[in-house]
Amino acid sequence: MSLDVALNNFADAFAASTQNFGTIEHRSLQPIVEPIPLGPVLHEYYGRLRMSDTPLVGGQLLLMLFTLDDLATVQHGWRWIRENNGPVMENPTWNKHWIVIADCNGDAIVVDDSTASGVVSGHIGPRNFKIAEDLASFFQAMAEAMTIEANTFNYEVLDEDFNPLPEFLDTVSAIALRVLGPDGEAGFMDFFFG
Repeated sequence: MSLDVALNNFADAFAASTQNFGTIEHRSLQPIVEPIPLGPVLHEYYGRLRMSDTPLVGGQLLLMLFTLDDLATVQHGWRWIRENNGPVMENPTWNKHWIVIADCNGDAIVVDDSTASGVVSGHIGPRNFKIAEDLASFFQAMAEAMTIEANTFNYEVLDEDFNPLPEFLDTVSAIALRVLGPDGEAGFMDFFFG
């Protein structure tokens, strides 16, 4: 699946729910001004999505997407760090091609912009793991999982102890397995439901 189609599906799923905040609209590819160097896949991602008000996916797939205007700032704490009140410096353990594009409770969704397809990984503190071989698959999995949570479960996916219902987890896991493969499914479920 192309990134264009996946982003269109994601934007449609986002717009269809009242649980989401901000705006995400799919558009024809627009020129952008890169705040930091971006590879081709992220250039297309930001060129095809118009985002405003720091969009937030609601429900159990809680994910804040960073707009192009915020992109350089949100790399701080990951790519650029400050130790012991010293100067800001490049994090020696961070690959300069890893671009944080979204956040879930302080954990990062990262795209490797040195890869042609934009490999997606999750970063939880010092731990990182692959979620998708390409950015298109990640957003397709998100679109399908968001739609299921809204339309099939009506956002009623927690039990009385506020744990995700097993049938909801099984459904999302099946989507992730089909779209992302076994390794991606493990990473997707770990990141969102760890």
